[in-house]
Amino acid sequence: MTIILAGILAGCGGVPSRPAGVPAEAAWSGEGSRGVFLKVDGHQGTLWRLAVWDRQGRLLGSGAFRLRGFAKAKIMPEEVLAWENGALHLKDGTWLVPEAPAAP
Repeated sequence: MTIILAGILAGCGGVPSRPAGVPAEAAWSGEGSRGVFLKVDGHQGTLWRLAVWDRQGRLLGSGAFRLRGFAKAKIMPEEVLAWENGALHLKDGTWLVPEAPAAP
């Protein structure tokens, strides 16, 4: 029964094993094929420092992300819906979008 359940979870896109390049501090977030490994390094106001990897361990984005939507004191892995078009989409409709580099 355990083997069958494990197979079902794997087929449904359950929590994948952590790829070698993804740090232990990164938590699996989101659901199924749209899930990501997420590491949150804190924030100042609406600017959050994030690193995001896909299930194969490829870095999707890192650095400063601007919060668009509801104010957050903390980004929780269970709030993540998906990584879409270079931004992190949260279940409440909030987005974390890459901050544009400062002009020289």
